[in-house]
Amino acid sequence: MKKIILLFILIFGILNLSQIFVYADSEQNKEFIQIVKEFIPSNSLLVSPENPLSTQPIQQYDFNQDGQKEIIITYEIKAKDQPSPSQYGVILLKKEQKSWIKIWETEREAVGLHFSGFADITGDGINEYLFGWTIGASAGNQLEIFKWTDRSFKMIAKVPYHKLDLLNENKKVALAVWQRYIADTYFVDVLTWNGEKLILNAELYSRYYPKIKRFFDAKISKMDAWFYWYCLADAQLKANLLDEASDSIQKGSMLAKKLSMPDVIQNFKELSKRLKEKKISHR
Repeated sequence: MKKIILLFILIFGILNLSQIFVYADSEQNKEFIQIVKEFIPSNSLLVSPENPLSTQPIQQYDFNQDGQKEIIITYEIKAKDQPSPSQYGVILLKKEQKSWIKIWETEREAVGLHFSGFADITGDGINEYLFGWTIGASAGNQLEIFKWTDRSFKMIAKVPYHKLDLLNENKKVALAVWQRYIADTYFVDVLTWNGEKLILNAELYSRYYPKIKRFFDAKISKMDAWFYWYCLADAQLKANLLDEASDSIQKGSMLAKKLSMPDVIQNFKELSKRLKEKKISHR
């Protein structure tokens, strides 16, 4: 009987340990697992982000360029009362002499870990750390961008989004940010760092525009709805495709008028005003 009890305890212990590290890649060094165990909360699980694909919960990057890579750890603390949001956290470890120390951490209440990765947003040759969590299906995600300063991280930007693309632009990375309007429509911005903040990059937007157009063409081919034309016109204005934008505004306005939607008609009038201003500025 004692053997059975001991066997049960052993099996339970193994299952519990495997639950803690179920998300860790088998190729991750066992040494890192031992290091991580010392720093993550006892009630947490290591968790991989949804993006970038195949990213592991333990990542390494040499932020201060001293030849010794720092360690980034992502974890989840599940809410006691499901389906309440969990706590998703990030820990930054740095090796000093022969010991690892925790120099930074943050936690966010969320329903998912959407992004955890590195990209050179500022163009200084050193990657920033990007941490994105899911607020909810309707609210979308929130991205925070952290830059290494001195011995820790400093947040330099916050970006709400529903979908996100990272674009290589010369020596730095731009963000193509899709924010939901209504249904399955999105306003799209392409943002780059100007030395102080993220701003709209019209030139890069024009290069990215064909992807936006393919998206809306596919939607319109299935349902000719005003909201697709509205968001497409917004994208065309940002890409300085003024003739195309005029056509989209006209088609969307006609559909809104047929449905007797005065608020939507007014929105299209605002797009027309933007179009006129663009035409004047391009003379």
